[in-house]
Amino acid sequence: MKKKVLILTLNDYIIYQPSILNLYDFMQPHFDVTVVSFRPQAMTKQKDETRNIIYLEPNALLKSLITKADYAISLLYKFISKVKPGLRHQHIYYTKYLPGLLKAGVKKNKLTGDIIIATDFPALKVAQEIYGAVHFISLEIENNTSPIFKQINRQLVKSVFIQTQVRYDYLFPGQTLPVFYVQNAPVFDEKAITHYDRHDFIWAGAIDRRLAVYECINFFDRYPQYKLVLKGGIEQKAYQKITDTYSHLITGNRIRFDREYLPASSFLDFLSHFKIGFCFYSWEIIHASFNYYTAPSGKLFMTLAAGVPVIACNIPAFKFLEEYGAGVLVDDYEPETIFAAAQKIEQDYEKYHTACYDAARYFSFDKRVAPYIDFLIEESKH
Repeated sequence: MKKKVLILTLNDYIIYQPSILNLYDFMQPHFDVTVVSFRPQAMTKQKDETRNIIYLEPNALLKSLITKADYAISLLYKFISKVKPGLRHQHIYYTKYLPGLLKAGVKKNKLTGDIIIATDFPALKVAQEIYGAVHFISLEIENNTSPIFKQINRQLVKSVFIQTQVRYDYLFPGQTLPVFYVQNAPVFDEKAITHYDRHDFIWAGAIDRRLAVYECINFFDRYPQYKLVLKGGIEQKAYQKITDTYSHLITGNRIRFDREYLPASSFLDFLSHFKIGFCFYSWEIIHASFNYYTAPSGKLFMTLAAGVPVIACNIPAFKFLEEYGAGVLVDDYEPETIFAAAQKIEQDYEKYHTACYDAARYFSFDKRVAPYIDFLIEESKH
């Protein structure tokens, strides 16, 4: 009989967490895997029905009240931070309410396993309170100024699955734990290499102001010879702003939304029809968050696996793009800067295109996750 694995995650957009879904698929031949998540509500309402996922249900009224209170308090903190820099509001919905629901849901359903894996610090805190020592997956990093950063018992972490050593050292300074460096990347398949005629630009992933999507769209407003497809989940507020502000680009078919969810293989084929992609973060969150400053984005690796060169913000997380020659890094999002980056790629397109596949081969999820799976198999024998 297979040993049981329980993976806890606090997010409500698991279909946009390829690391969890890919890990599930690679563990499934060896383990009986269950994932606990929350019903999708914000970025998408699409559920993954093909895997064994338990979806917990937040109370709609409470969510509305708490998120509104969080927003009001965050505005107050923003004002206070002008006098006391570094002071930031820890959103109650994510640091208190959802962890409380996760803890109650796990206990109510009497969920357990031979191996317990917690995703990110809020879920890790819950898992340690219930199970003691557990394994840890790091996708999003809490700043070391966050209270929850100090509430984790690092002696009760059995192993760490994380993107880079810089991020590991930030979370576990001076500690020597079993650590596995795995990027939020797809499995690269040589057969997936395509030879389509490539046109237009693609924005792949969450369509969010924090990812500088408005600045990106400004480029297409300035340069009408280019077109953009926005492919991914979007909250209603952002959708309304784009449709209001850039209605002329939409009616002119210069930007368009594509919000249909596609599984990984279909998504890669979809991306392969485009010429150039983007991976931006707003400079505000780059400066405020170690997480974004050092986070190699999942959408970036999907784009590379499709052979699409990328224009990205110039931060340490994306330096490998220059090292592989798979994209161009920019220091600002002015339309002229983006235009110069696009021209640079177009002038030597085949070189950039081929370099994307080279990077995708190196970071392919199956290669990077294999030592972790072997480690858990051995762990389950004890």
